[in-house]
Amino acid sequence: MKLVQKEYRGSEIDVYFTPALCIHAVECVKGLPMVFDTTRRPWMDPEQESLEAIAQVIERCPSGALQYGRKDGEPNEQPDEPATIVPAVSQQLVMRGNLQISHVDEDIQTYRALLCGYGQSNNVPFCDKSSICKGEKS
Repeated sequence: MKLVQKEYRGSEIDVYFTPALCIHAVECVKGLPMVFDTTRRPWMDPEQESLEAIAQVIERCPSGALQYGRKDGEPNEQPDEPATIVPAVSQQLVMRGNLQISHVDEDIQTYRALLCGYGQSNNVPFCDKSSICKGEKS
């Protein structure tokens, strides 16, 4: 099962979204509601804000579900150095840096990821915000 990435093209920046990685942290919606509007289809419009503002908000996405490609010749997101893994209270592992993660039959290169500390997500190794990943007991 390969992760599917959707693309939203703008004149200054392209935004890439991998729904299977999204944990609905809503950093994007809270940060730039004119760009990321879940009541609109398509829900993302990179023409509504500057590329700098969009890039800053995308880099706050903890799961790495959002990525971007600048069209102005400036560098895209750079990885944190050194890479970090921080356990969250909810047993998630918040990872930032130059990461290569094995997922089913593919290797994923990313700079941000949120992994399930329980290892029992429906999207292992990624967190899917299921009840087991929240630490709830059945």
